Amino acid sequence: MAAAFALAGCADETLPPGAVEIRYWTGWTGDELNAQKRLVDEFNRSHPRIRVRVLSVAGSYQKVRIGFAGGATPDVVSAVWADELAGYAARGVLRPLDPYLARSGRSIEEYVPGVSRMLQFKGRPYALAVTTNTNFILFNKKIFREVGLDPERPPRTLEELDAAAAACTQRNPDGSFVRYGYRPTGLMQWAYVFGGQWYDAASGEVTANHPANVQALDWMASYAAKYDVTRMQNFEATFGSNATPNGPFFVGKVAMWQTGEWARAHLTRHAPNLEYGWFPFPIPPGGRPSTSGAGGSVFVIPVASRHPDEAWEFLDWLTKPYAVAEFCESITNLPPLTELGKSRRFRDVPLMRFALDLAAGQNVFGPPGMPVWPRYVQEIRRVEDYAIFGRKPAQGLLDDMDFRVERDLVRTLREVE
Repeated sequence: MAAAFALAGCADETLPPGAVEIRYWTGWTGDELNAQKRLVDEFNRSHPRIRVRVLSVAGSYQKVRIGFAGGATPDVVSAVWADELAGYAARGVLRPLDPYLARSGRSIEEYVPGVSRMLQFKGRPYALAVTTNTNFILFNKKIFREVGLDPERPPRTLEELDAAAAACTQRNPDGSFVRYGYRPTGLMQWAYVFGGQWYDAASGEVTANHPANVQALDWMASYAAKYDVTRMQNFEATFGSNATPNGPFFVGKVAMWQTGEWARAHLTRHAPNLEYGWFPFPIPPGGRPSTSGAGGSVFVIPVASRHPDEAWEFLDWLTKPYAVAEFCESITNLPPLTELGKSRRFRDVPLMRFALDLAAGQNVFGPPGMPVWPRYVQEIRRVEDYAIFGRKPAQGLLDDMDFRVERDLVRTLREVE
């Protein structure tokens, strides 16, 4: 691994006289890394005063955490997850970007609302982004027609989703599955759909046991009871990977697939003749329409950057419409900039147009601005498993989690003060 790091950092030619070298760590690999390197090469050619050296730290994210802890960071980092942003910002290891944005005549409001909120901590921007994502449900139109559902009117309410899931489910005489309609996953996202929240930024309080969160978990657990989650697991053991032609949605083992716009690449490659449609998460009474999530990796300038002004010049160039469009189009991702979301370059594909409109909505939720969010996410997943596989009551699970996370938050805030 050390050899790989060394080679990655020494790939460019000798630094030109008078130029400043900045180091850039990224978590991208494969096609994404190659697309980034093409843009870095273009920046280097057009900015002879600055030379950017790229190092991929994929598979070694601990290197990033150690770097921040010891003050031995590069000048620009995109190997930071949005989940981690508040924790780093609270510890004072990131440079606030509002002075740089103002100097360049830019604003964090260039981003769609959900992404703009995600990039800030206590009202100040600490990161920028070049991609975003969405969450929604794909459905097999052929299966819908076969069971008497209208493929031109997919489920809009939770009641309609439950009915469609039941209609699309088929079993063998022994009760094992031939196909199931749908299985809800991701309590973190579904809580927002139900109208809940995980953290109240105004009061600084953890809200894990918000009534809507409890309702969401109860509903998710109802599928485990109705369809026998053990049989579901046994059936899922036969699933192929979604990165292969044997993906369960591609071969008809699942009628509805909870996914995002990234699924388009797999569908194009592995199921080009599949007739499918899409719809946002259906809502219960009082729920939030067109709810989605935001996340992924973000770009930051560490406080320990040796060349912050040159780092900003690179980051400013890389996060403007031209470079963002080039990168997103090359890897089939959504651009997070509002301006690009209106461009025919991305809207000509119907699924991407739907995803862009979803990403631009007000009900898009990224990580809340709390420094213990990564641990909180682990707790949410653990509670989801206990409710679904352990059949434990949602209220008690979320009450206990609320206490634990609130305790962790108080301790962490005390440590970073």
